Order: sequence, then structure tokens, then C-alpha cells
Amino acid sequence: MKKLAALVLSAALLVGSAAAITPQEAFPKVNDYPGYADVQAGSWYAAPVQVCYEVGLMTGTNTGFAPNQVLTVGEVAAIAARMNEAITGEPIPMATSKPGETLPWYFSYVEYLESLGIDVPDPTKQATRQEFVTLLSAVVPEDMLSPINTITALPDSTDPDVLRFYNAGILTGVDSWGTFAADKSLTRMETAAMVARVARTELRQSFTPADYTPFAAAGLKPSDVLFTGGTTAGAYLPYVQELIDGLEADCAAQDMEFNWFNTVDGVSFLDYVKNTALTHFGVTAKEGTDLYKNFDVQVYYSRYLDLKA
Repeated sequence: MKKLAALVLSAALLVGSAAAITPQEAFPKVNDYPGYADVQAGSWYAAPVQVCYEVGLMTGTNTGFAPNQVLTVGEVAAIAARMNEAITGEPIPMATSKPGETLPWYFSYVEYLESLGIDVPDPTKQATRQEFVTLLSAVVPEDMLSPINTITALPDSTDPDVLRFYNAGILTGVDSWGTFAADKSLTRMETAAMVARVARTELRQSFTPADYTPFAAAGLKPSDVLFTGGTTAGAYLPYVQELIDGLEADCAAQDMEFNWFNTVDGVSFLDYVKNTALTHFGVTAKEGTDLYKNFDVQVYYSRYLDLKA
């Protein structure tokens, strides 16, 4: 159904115009930004909130903008419907309730999207990042998402729509490795940042994910906790790899082959890596979780080299 909706939208964009509409043309300023007491000037989300209000894609709540409030599917549906209306010119029919009937505020937006063949999940539940991308990708045409990044893989998603949003600079993930976190909820300020990037290309983000190979080799996620004090694989593995890279470079400089049983200051390379990492993070092996206890440095590095080959 989503493919059908995309074809309908593409056809609508071509009618009466030889040139594709740009985000700036689709989303002109229509409102004067009043400012919100709960949106601090100079904060990272202040400019996106202003853009979203000015172009009519997001407005405030009864208490202000409520930047930390978690978004619902109904709110995402409203944004997607407003985007489609702006892009295609197809107005959103606002439903009228019957006597004695009270329609939920999101009813017209959901009906509008579903009339395009777009499935909308339960509007009352908290929206996930995946649902946000799925609904917006159904209404934002390809030519509005010109790629500025060249990301071919993500740690936790192969969804082509998600990759499209990353490459267009709309999404950058929840960490330096570009983790998408599909099931994670969204705050209104996070949503404003992404919606503003759709509407204003100058706000889009160039992004190159950090190397995820160490985690793929170790079978761990960056968020996995390796020590009871809270040290994660996201901190531990890159440091371990840095130590190994240093030993490899020393061996190359001396024209000798890397071997775990080579020594540095009288200590084997294997023990040097283990002990130096423990000291660096101020932990002991006894404080290691089961994930740490099952982590084998030699096996890890062998897999790492295979993945890098």
C-alpha cells in the first residue's frame, strides 16, 4: 500500500509542473514564531522548533512547546498529513462530529493518511522512531531527500527508508556509530529537529558513522555493560583496539610479526592488553559481567581482521 501511495504522490507532483518542488517551496513561512518559555534561546533545538512553527508543521501544547514530552503516533500522523498537504496541495478534510459525538483531535489526520493507503498504528500510543520514519517516508518524495551522506549500513537497521533519511541528513542516530534504535520513543524536541531538516535543507547533517567493526567482531552492542561499575562495550572495545593497533605498529616498525606471546616490558601482548585496559577504566576482572568474562581478546581480534579483510 505504501508503494501505491508513493506513486500517487509522485504523480501529483508532476501534474502541471515540469520541475520538482523543493522543500523551501513546499514549506514556506506561514506563521510568525511567538517564542516559547520552555524553549531556551540558543539551545540545540531552538532553531528547529522555530522552523517547524513557522512552516506550520508543529505547534505548541497547552503548556508551551513541551520539548521533553514524548510524541504520540497521532502527533506524527498530524505532521505527516500536513507535509503531504503542503507537498501535493491536496487539502486535509477536517471531519465534523455528529451531535453528541466527540472525535479525537487526530481523527482527520489519520483518516487523510489512510485514504492515501498509508497504515497508521494506534494514534494514542507513544510513537517509535521506526513509525516516525515510516509515516514521513510515505509522504516525502525521493527528490526532496537528495543524499549528502554515503551510508550503506547501520548497526541495527537495513530498512531502505531509514537509510534514505540518514543519507539525506535527516537522521544521525542515537550514538556515534549511527545506531537507529527503531523501538525508541521520540521527544518533541528530537522530532522538531528532524522535521525541520526535511523542510530546510541547510539544517541537514553531514554524518559519517564511527567504525562498528569492533562490535561486530565481538558480538556486542555499544550499550552492553561489561563491568558492574557501568563501563560499556562502547568505551571498552575501541580502547582495546587502540592498544592492539599500537602493538601492531610497534611490530611493523621492528619488522617482526605480531604474536600474542610477544612481550612488552616483560609482559605478553595478551596480558598487556587485558591489564592496561583494566587499569585505564579503573576496574578489575572480578568486576566484569558475564559479557566481559565471555569476551576472548584473541578470538575477537581474529574476527576483527576477517571483517576488515
